[in-house]
Amino acid sequence: MSRLLGILALYVLMFLGWTGVGLLLVLAPARIGNLVHDSFGLCPRVAPGDRGKKLVLRLMGLVLLAFALRFALKVASFVRLGG
Repeated sequence: MSRLLGILALYVLMFLGWTGVGLLLVLAPARIGNLVHDSFGLCPRVAPGDRGKKLVLRLMGLVLLAFALRFALKVASFVRLGG
């Protein structure tokens, strides 16, 4: 039983991580874009008027949320079938 709870906890943490990052990208794209720029230098700085960059970051957040939803549904169907 404890192994099952460990696996379940891992799946829950993965789901919460993807959901949290997706929500941050949707709700605060400039802040997260600038955080990624300052930390890793992977993308250009997001200015307050950069609608295109904010749109791309929001779309990335929606993709992460869709992936998290698909992941949760697949895990639920796997559990429902009994493994």
